[in-house]
Amino acid sequence: MSINLISAFPGFYLRAVTQYQLHSPFVYALVRAVLEDRRCYYAFDDIEMLRHRLMMGHETVVYDDPGARTGKHERRISEIARTSASSPRQGRRLFRLAQWLKPGRMIELGASLGFGSAYLAAGGQPGRLDTIEGAEPLAHIAALNLEWLKLDNAKVYAGNFDHILPEVLRNGDTPDLIFFDGNHRAEPTMAYFETCLKYSGEKTLFVFDDVHWSAEMESVWKLLRQHPRVTMSIDLLDFAVLSTDPAFKVKQHFCVVPAMWKPWKFW
Repeated sequence: MSINLISAFPGFYLRAVTQYQLHSPFVYALVRAVLEDRRCYYAFDDIEMLRHRLMMGHETVVYDDPGARTGKHERRISEIARTSASSPRQGRRLFRLAQWLKPGRMIELGASLGFGSAYLAAGGQPGRLDTIEGAEPLAHIAALNLEWLKLDNAKVYAGNFDHILPEVLRNGDTPDLIFFDGNHRAEPTMAYFETCLKYSGEKTLFVFDDVHWSAEMESVWKLLRQHPRVTMSIDLLDFAVLSTDPAFKVKQHFCVVPAMWKPWKFW
């Protein structure tokens, strides 16, 4: 957890509403599915068992990270699994979002070790997931992990987002969900969003990880919400969702927490 996220949480919590204060049928249904569903699925145990195995290992991996400010990294795979990959809570929420949306096609920017990819692919079956990882050694591990989990509806692409993303977007159906989890800098994030807009549809959901990770990411999140094409946004803390659907006649922004986080709010 970042220092910025810790400092941002009180303000987020004070602004946040629960399902009981939502009047948009679409937002209410999404929040009910993502935050209030308490069911567990076999895929959760399979993915977390794999994470546990990787966390117990001692292997290291060397890679260039084009999405970070520094260049070459040498890290233990166990450390990446513990600190950098999608957390179990976020993964379960991604699974439920994909399960609710029933996407025909999903795109992910930033596979890392493939845990977020696995939750999306498992929840979105039989929809396809194309996930891009800038660091080739990590992309190789992600592909092996998805294969081990028998998620054959997911495909990993390795390479720089600037080159791979337009190609992936062109070669397939209009994506129903795009998950941005591979770059935490302002300019590339905005550029990738603009690229995706060219290939998106009215019903495409844009999902952004770590919008409170740093002051820079919070500024990007503000710019994204103010984008002229954006009509609705939802901040769920673990990730945030944008829509460009013109059915939302007035631009709306929501901060939402599970009802159990504010049990006194039933009206």
